[in-house]
Amino acid sequence: MSLALHLRLRIFHKDMLPTANVVSGCEDCACTATHAHLNSSQTASQRVPLTDAAYATPRESLLLQNLPKAFSGIFDPKGDGGVVVVNLPARQIFDFFHTPRSASDLAENFPAYSAHELSGAVALFEQLGLLLENGKPRPKQTQLSAKLTAWLHVTDACNLACPYCYLNKSGHAMDEATGFAAVDAILRSALAEKFKTVKLKYAGGEATLNFPLVIKLHDYATQLAERNHLGLEAVILSNGAALTAERIQEIKKRNIRVMISLDGLGESHDAQRPFVSGRGSFLAVNKSIERLIEAGHKPHLSITITSRNVDGVADVVKFALDRELTFSLNFYRENECSANFADLRYGEAQMIEGIFKTFRVIEENLPPWSILGSVLDRGQLVESRTRPCGVGQDYLVINHHGGIAKCHMEIEQTVTDVKMHNPLAVVRADLNGAQNPSVEEKEGCRDCQWRYWCTGGCPVATFKATGRYDVKSPNCNIYKAIYPEALRLEALRLLKYCSLN
Repeated sequence: MSLALHLRLRIFHKDMLPTANVVSGCEDCACTATHAHLNSSQTASQRVPLTDAAYATPRESLLLQNLPKAFSGIFDPKGDGGVVVVNLPARQIFDFFHTPRSASDLAENFPAYSAHELSGAVALFEQLGLLLENGKPRPKQTQLSAKLTAWLHVTDACNLACPYCYLNKSGHAMDEATGFAAVDAILRSALAEKFKTVKLKYAGGEATLNFPLVIKLHDYATQLAERNHLGLEAVILSNGAALTAERIQEIKKRNIRVMISLDGLGESHDAQRPFVSGRGSFLAVNKSIERLIEAGHKPHLSITITSRNVDGVADVVKFALDRELTFSLNFYRENECSANFADLRYGEAQMIEGIFKTFRVIEENLPPWSILGSVLDRGQLVESRTRPCGVGQDYLVINHHGGIAKCHMEIEQTVTDVKMHNPLAVVRADLNGAQNPSVEEKEGCRDCQWRYWCTGGCPVATFKATGRYDVKSPNCNIYKAIYPEALRLEALRLLKYCSLN
């Protein structure tokens, strides 16, 4: 049976669209796409036979939203089936189980549908976690990440002077010997801890200011990964102010993805990402974006939201959508270097209004990819998990001297170096500096319906604001306000693109 069932019963879900249509917003953070998430239900393609037991909907936790053309969006924050979109007949069948009923009861109450249609609908709802056998949720099972992510700080120099930057820039760069030793250390940890894939993030400073080293390190990492049967992914994090056509070709040839920071259009961007001279950088960055598009190597845009640019975020998102560029929204995180710029701090109402304005733009230009992993700051609604990022779990930060820290926001607080045989083991065991407790350990999060999606926000930002790692994020109210609207956008996207199949 088709996953969409017959045309009379329409049930749309994420497994009906390519998995590549899910975008992560964690290129400039420690997040990983497969980090220790919770799996409470099989995907719709992993069919299990129905039993004669009674089934019921998880009514207390459900989020139900009305959509155009008499469709409905369904999401269970306690499950792991994602957003599901149903037409009116399918919604009626779903609502039939608001009290425990057996699948065999359906035929008597819905005589217009064949047994094949009804059993298929029940099976699909059950596998999506929306019908619970005997009303009991499936036990959650933790799946550990298969990917080790490493931040390679190839230079401390930068040609911009962004007020929210967390780095004390010295202008020093990583040398070749340190870089090769860093790659060796990363691969040693990957093999020792049995990861299947390594992801390298070439960062700075401005990574392109040490571009020859980036290329040498990537070529070396490619050889080592192939020799050790490891997958290799890479992204270069750039401000886009100095990406020439020649460099773009070198990047494209090696399949290194590019993330460009773009905080607005024109003055909105220039207000918080000027050159060191004070001149605005938008024109130079826009030119680099155009070059990347022309080269067939589209960048991902990272948008940092502060009080200065929150009103213009919708404009830059429209810019991205018009060019079919993926993007992520990141809330400004105060740090020691930025603390004197009080005008960067945003208020809750201001941020919520700016995000809702941005969501309206997205609704008018729904992309083929899911935005649930990229528009919610450090949260995401793609898959449930217990931690917001890989800090202390599957993440290494290597500075230009070869020191290794747990988080790039605390890159000066090193706990080991590239000479260590398995630096990840040291990072995991360290109890100083950045800590990344499970959301189940966080006060204010344990009983929240969004806990396995928000996971309490950035632990470093929370500690900065509260002095504790084991409490909810200071952005909690913002997250709770925008999550339902983000889910509605995903439901509209499924309705648009699944209907085409």
